[in-house]
Amino acid sequence: MVATLIVAMLQGDNPVARAGGGETITYLALGDSLATGFQPNGATGKGYVDDLWQSIQKQIPALTLRNVGCAGETSLSMITGNHSPCHYAAGSQLDAAVSFLGARTGQVAFITIDIGANDVLYRCLDRTGLIDRACVAELLPHLQTRVTHIVDALGTAAGPSVPIVAMTYYDPFLGYWGLVPGGRALAHADQRVWALLNAMLATAYSDAGVTVADVAATFRIDDFTDTVLVPGRGLIPVNVALACRWTWFCSPKFAVDPHANQRGYKKIARTFDRELQGLLP
Repeated sequence: MVATLIVAMLQGDNPVARAGGGETITYLALGDSLATGFQPNGATGKGYVDDLWQSIQKQIPALTLRNVGCAGETSLSMITGNHSPCHYAAGSQLDAAVSFLGARTGQVAFITIDIGANDVLYRCLDRTGLIDRACVAELLPHLQTRVTHIVDALGTAAGPSVPIVAMTYYDPFLGYWGLVPGGRALAHADQRVWALLNAMLATAYSDAGVTVADVAATFRIDDFTDTVLVPGRGLIPVNVALACRWTWFCSPKFAVDPHANQRGYKKIARTFDRELQGLLP
């Protein structure tokens, strides 16, 4: 991806460079509820996409935003539009993105995407909060095929000069630690399965030439070893502490809501921003 971007820049096909001349330049975002900035009171329009847009505007003041994300979207509904919570005139979220890219050739600076968590949660999460490992193992090959299809379609429509950055997921279910009876075992079990999802996503994106914003690493979801002192809870693993600090999962008012809070969305945005700095001129 970096190599093709450099080649395109040398050939003069670089929308970011042309933005300085007054041309409209857009950031295109796709995804699920995280892309819409969903919080307990609904989609806020103040999620990581919005934070990232505002951050990159410091470099590209003319940058506009087109966010086609949909809360509740799965990889399948993103492709087909079937059972999508959102309506798109083009047919599906992916169709809307591809149509947008086709209508604005050379006017898109970069694309971000998050997708896949709802595929797992809708199919493999039981009422106890346990994510069924066998269910996920059966699902992942199909999910990988769909994710690859999505990013390939975006890459073809956008062209080689437009960076695509996709994310791994934080694990909100770490918050079960100390929250419910047996919460420690539940947090460990769910994290092991969540790691399989993230490993598949990272592989699919990398194989397709897409840059990975490793949000899972930012939230340190694997780190049960290091501990921090949390008032009222004592020493707890750092991954649990961050899940509780940066999402609503442990909030007394909005318990077990898996969405990031304002601070968490900013952490996600910064993770994307770090990757984009190596891709944008």
